[in-house]
Amino acid sequence: MPKESFEQFVKRQKEKLEKAEKMVEGVKEEWKEKIEEFEMVEKSVRELKNLWEENEKKLDTKNRYEAFSFFSSLPLPEVSSSLLERISNKFLKELKGFGRIEYLEYGLGLFLSAFLKKNIESYISSQKEKGIKEEKIKPIEVHLNVKEAPIILINSLGYRNPKKLHLIIERDCGYSTGNEMQGGKIIVEGSCELFTGDRMQGGEIIVKRNCGDCTGERVQGGRIIIEGNCGKGTGFQMKGGELNIKGEVKSFAKSAFSPNNKGTIIWKGIKIWENGNWTKEGKEMWERGEVPIIK
Repeated sequence: MPKESFEQFVKRQKEKLEKAEKMVEGVKEEWKEKIEEFEMVEKSVRELKNLWEENEKKLDTKNRYEAFSFFSSLPLPEVSSSLLERISNKFLKELKGFGRIEYLEYGLGLFLSAFLKKNIESYISSQKEKGIKEEKIKPIEVHLNVKEAPIILINSLGYRNPKKLHLIIERDCGYSTGNEMQGGKIIVEGSCELFTGDRMQGGEIIVKRNCGDCTGERVQGGRIIIEGNCGKGTGFQMKGGELNIKGEVKSFAKSAFSPNNKGTIIWKGIKIWENGNWTKEGKEMWERGEVPIIK
């Protein structure tokens, strides 16, 4: 073999070897990242379970606001925003047979909401530190497979839901979904029970099916869209925001149509109330007795 041809051969072999070594290093790095992620998920779920077990009995003497504040004060794990969905769902799944039902029914949604809120706010702070303006920060989506939960319906999911958290709940919810919501989005693929969006301040709630009584109670801002029907007392003491109900309403609260309500009510595709007054269409419907109102 000519000397030049042999040198070219050696060069090609070295290049192949270098390429193979880079591929091996890439695979090693990829597996290292996956192992680190797995360990972080396992560690965080263990921490959440331990915190729940240590503190669930303390719910006996606390109302919802106190319970949420208490959970928020605990050393909840801080994790990458990309792992929030995996950790939340694994925690729900592993909580089966873990803890007393009455505590789970009252506090589980508040506990999970506190965990999500802490991590989303940490994510927002980290993005701002990089010089990214808040309006440019990408929202984080968390799909909650609540079918894995140890109880049929979780109450108070999305309590004080923060900006930049899009919470997609893949089943029915209990009462008080999105209470005191601050921003972001909550999408419920099923139905909700009582008090959906109570004291809501901002953001958007979309319920794909029906809601129980007192939907939109004391809402101050944001938007609630109900694809199906609502129960009694809808819009009780509503102050602002938008309530859009596409189906039937068993009854609106009389206070929903007070001059104090500077918000908007849309019913069956018709805007009937806006900024403290009936709209033209709404007044005509009310005069014909078509708007069901209870005192």
